[in-house]
Amino acid sequence: MFNPRKPKVAATASSGKLELLRSLGADLAIDYTRENFEDLPEKFDGVYDTVGQAERGLKAVKEGGKVVAIVRSAPPAISFALTSTDSILEKLEPYLESGKVKAVIDPNGQFPFSKTLEAFFLS
Repeated sequence: MFNPRKPKVAATASSGKLELLRSLGADLAIDYTRENFEDLPEKFDGVYDTVGQAERGLKAVKEGGKVVAIVRSAPPAISFALTSTDSILEKLEPYLESGKVKAVIDPNGQFPFSKTLEAFFLS
């Protein structure tokens, strides 16, 4: 019987959000204000960059691993734009309702679209 290994998930946040990362399933919660994830001895199969620091991800990924940036980045990171349509959101609905996927609202509150960058960079 095929049994793929469970991926180990590491995530970064400021000190005050480490427990949130753990509650969301992170195996390793890294405080980016105290340590550089790219300097860790363990390297990663994949790095998802949400803040525009793909070059750091490239230092943290294993040979043959991938860095995916959801913000503007330089090659060799892969960039893509995140969009949503009614049909995509409808496909997500059963996962949201069942709890398999849950929306996380920042404890600081919701941010208007005009403050998107600030929402990502608040510590």
